[in-house]
Amino acid sequence: MKKYITIIALILIAFRMYSQTATHTISGYITEKGSKESLIGVTVANRELMKGTSSNAYGFYSLSLPETTSAVIIFSIVGYRSDTVVVDLTEDRRINVELESGIELDVVTITGDKRASDEVQMSTITMSPMEIKMIPVILGEKDVFKTLLLMPGVQSGTEGMSGIYVRGGGPDQNLIILDEATIYNASHLLGFFSIFNGNAIKSVELIKGGFPAQYGGRLSSVIDLKMKEGNKQSYHGEGGIGILSSNIMVEGPIKKDVSSFMISGRRTYFDILTQPIIAAMSPSASGGYFFYDLNAKINYDFGDKNKLFVSGYFGRDKFYMTNKEKYEDASLNLKAGLFWQNSTASLRWNHLFNSRLFSNMSYIFNDYTMKIYENYDESNIYDESFSIKFNSNSGIRDHTIKYDLTYIPNSNHTIMMGAVTTLHRSRPYALALQGGQIDTEEVQTELGVEYVLYAKDEMNFGNKLRIDPGVRLSFFSVPSKTYVSPEPRLSISYNFTRDFAVKASYAMMSQYMLLLTSGNIGLPSDLWVPVTKTIRPQRSHQVAIGGAYDWREKNLTFTVEGYYKKMNNIIAYKEGTSFFLDLIELSFSPENDNRKRWEKNITTGQGWSYGTEFLVRRNYGKLTGWIGYTLSWTYNQFDDLNFGKKYFARYDRRHDVSIVVMYKVTEKLNLSASWVYATGNAITIPESYVYAQDIGDYFGYEHSNYPLSMQVFQTECYGSKNNARMDAFHHLDVGAQFIKPHKGGKWKSIWELSVYNVYNHKNAFFYFVNESYLGNEGSTKVLNKISIFPIIPSLSYSFAF
Repeated sequence: MKKYITIIALILIAFRMYSQTATHTISGYITEKGSKESLIGVTVANRELMKGTSSNAYGFYSLSLPETTSAVIIFSIVGYRSDTVVVDLTEDRRINVELESGIELDVVTITGDKRASDEVQMSTITMSPMEIKMIPVILGEKDVFKTLLLMPGVQSGTEGMSGIYVRGGGPDQNLIILDEATIYNASHLLGFFSIFNGNAIKSVELIKGGFPAQYGGRLSSVIDLKMKEGNKQSYHGEGGIGILSSNIMVEGPIKKDVSSFMISGRRTYFDILTQPIIAAMSPSASGGYFFYDLNAKINYDFGDKNKLFVSGYFGRDKFYMTNKEKYEDASLNLKAGLFWQNSTASLRWNHLFNSRLFSNMSYIFNDYTMKIYENYDESNIYDESFSIKFNSNSGIRDHTIKYDLTYIPNSNHTIMMGAVTTLHRSRPYALALQGGQIDTEEVQTELGVEYVLYAKDEMNFGNKLRIDPGVRLSFFSVPSKTYVSPEPRLSISYNFTRDFAVKASYAMMSQYMLLLTSGNIGLPSDLWVPVTKTIRPQRSHQVAIGGAYDWREKNLTFTVEGYYKKMNNIIAYKEGTSFFLDLIELSFSPENDNRKRWEKNITTGQGWSYGTEFLVRRNYGKLTGWIGYTLSWTYNQFDDLNFGKKYFARYDRRHDVSIVVMYKVTEKLNLSASWVYATGNAITIPESYVYAQDIGDYFGYEHSNYPLSMQVFQTECYGSKNNARMDAFHHLDVGAQFIKPHKGGKWKSIWELSVYNVYNHKNAFFYFVNESYLGNEGSTKVLNKISIFPIIPSLSYSFAF
């Protein structure tokens, strides 16, 4: 007994001595020198004790260390000159740091920088605005999504499209966030470009797996974009003129060192260029298509304790046409078109309780709307007239309140917790039809309320083992039903050496907002709807394991990951149904109960995706770029499709390769090139045809009186779904940027020459079956390929001041 008492006493004494070891905290904000723009992900480290942390999304950091009179703290991030500060830590200290940008980093400078092997988070890719601006793309239009498509595990549905498929998930399974606001349709021009103007974007992060607990609501990925805050010290701007569009961004202080603004705009001129052509072809007709974006942000710094941010985005695509014709005894007037638009607004308040506790409260509004309209009027000299008016719109509107806390008790723990409430108001249908004997109007709305609680703790054990456990508890209420989803998350990393780590992760995700889509591109007719009492939430389970190696001497990072993902309750339209067929039936059967029509026309199923991804990347130096490779399989299975059998998903792709090289020759010349290769997507083609004669008799007409073309009826017979493959596609793109500083150095011009598809490979956009006649031998069916992107040179001009 005395022995046990002695042991307990020694433990208590040791604990007492340990608890008396004083620790103090250094904290503050990290900004860019010359603009006061906050810097995200800056490494803050003490080499002697091998302790470190990084700045959060608002540039705040907190690092606790044992009491000392000379703690050496290094601040470093790729693309900025490192700063070293010696701190007297005999008490808590508040130190704000400014880092100088735009320099080439040498080996000594980067030794304090955090690398892939230092992070517990896996399956994550970050992109800088500079990389996005340097990579050559089609028609010279710089695009965030086009750049992400060059990364392993990420692919597009069809060549040229910006719709993103991540690890076997559909485009609706990506959580796209712009300054915390959810974007439901991130495409312009039916998916050819994304809505994000590169001049307004500060940072881009793609998470493909091992999702942190603060993210949820989608199954496959998180794309987190943050807008620039604006220069707090001087006025600057940049813009450009390209083949398709022009853009401009202006930023500057409202009150120097305290408040700033940023505003950015972009517009195409398709309509201006095509109107003379349309007028020449048909003087009575006019029409066009255009899209535009507007980003704006202001912030106010009330001191270290409180900061306020207000940001917003508005963008619209519009196609329109008119036709006015006059005859001797009649006149016709037609107006038709469609448009879709996104609107977001974010109000965020940062509050610092103390050096270890940081909070953020947000109110977020987002709205997505699609409208199709047609007005037709006909009149004659006999005062007889006929008119029909058709209007259909759908969309979704969210109101969200969030509150997040970050608590850093010491350098080995970073605890995050928060709560989110969102009101979803979906409009699958809002229809008005007038004409003839039809006069109907119907509006259908679906409501859903989402509540979320989450917590996580990123733990560091001796700089060897890092664990990030978390849980997200979500509730979703619809009329007559409430769903509860516990979503556990776990990420683990173990460093066998300083530069080599093995990682693993697991994440369960739930999705309550569902996309009804009948196509393979981002059509504006796609409908967002919440789950119902009969349509259950989608769920996914994903595990991943891999390794990361940093070759610091060569500035190279190697990562390899294998993943397996199972998805349940995914949805699809049943065979023979679509959004437009719903509208037609709804228009001409107003006496029926049309509520929940979409619910009757969909089927639920499951999906599987697994594969391996490899990436080698060089982030800084004169020569930068990456090589990525993905080997993957994706399957779907629906009881009501493909006779209930499992089949390859439309976006299943066996091999995917991307090589990107960017070389800064001098301060006045940048060269870049990218080459991609991918296995063709799965498609469904007819296996045979059946012909039926005398169809006129079936409709009650005499055979001799019915048109000859309708006497033979052709029916396509399909076998299994996605029974064929498109050709593999590949193309090489090159670009050169010529930079000319003007007198005084405050203004510079950039001319960029780029060539898309250098060797003019004819990649398939879509296929169709046509009949080829063989003379006396009859005819045969031929599968034809349509290619729309040959070799495309482009020249653009941009400027910065």
